[in-house]
Amino acid sequence: MKTFSKKITVKYSDIDFSGNFSLKALMTYLQDVAGCHSSSVGYGYADIPNTHVTWLVLDWKVQLLKQPDYNTELTISTWPRTLDKFYSYRDFEVYDANKNLIALASSKWLLYNTQEKRIARVTEDIVKAFPLESKSAFDKPLNERPKEPSESSLEFEYTIQRRDIDTNEHVNNLHYIDYAMEALPEEIYKSNQFTTVEIHYKKEIKYKDTIRCFYSFRNNKHVVTIKSKDGAVVHSIVKLY
Repeated sequence: MKTFSKKITVKYSDIDFSGNFSLKALMTYLQDVAGCHSSSVGYGYADIPNTHVTWLVLDWKVQLLKQPDYNTELTISTWPRTLDKFYSYRDFEVYDANKNLIALASSKWLLYNTQEKRIARVTEDIVKAFPLESKSAFDKPLNERPKEPSESSLEFEYTIQRRDIDTNEHVNNLHYIDYAMEALPEEIYKSNQFTTVEIHYKKEIKYKDTIRCFYSFRNNKHVVTIKSKDGAVVHSIVKLY
């Protein structure tokens, strides 16, 4: 099975202050469906005690093409495009009940050995478990090496709480979009209806770390750079547009 699909229903908690389906809600479902796909072939969260591997996301590009209505059913389809050495590229399509395409996404994942706490190599068994589909969600490949803006302003500082930590004992990738939203100037946050988000993860954030989020507007994109408290480490670059 090259493509894995799962149905979800848009919940009240998926709707943001403007009455729209939020990008974070969309990413939450994409992450969950990717996990369900892995579970269906024996490489999910419950299989870690036996496989000792898990997938860590490195890059996201998510685009919402059309707003779904509250309490409507969506179908999310996902497939791996590549499995090479330590990485996999995984794409997504989201359809509404009328089979209209409403969202696209592309992502890059790293295979990680949970027992040895290091990068793991993709084995022949993993390749057999995940048949590849060559179709790409986007015409252009992911930009995996975005540059930090040369000029930006500090907008938000935060110390990581227990609620931010996931099963890998670092900040869950979905919280990065929360931090980016908090860093937006109020007038930008209130007036913009973002349809696309790109998140590039560079260094994990752990419990009790303090982060500083810097905002910049560049090439018609709102860019938030998430850095360590001393500014020496770039944890992530988030682009909203």
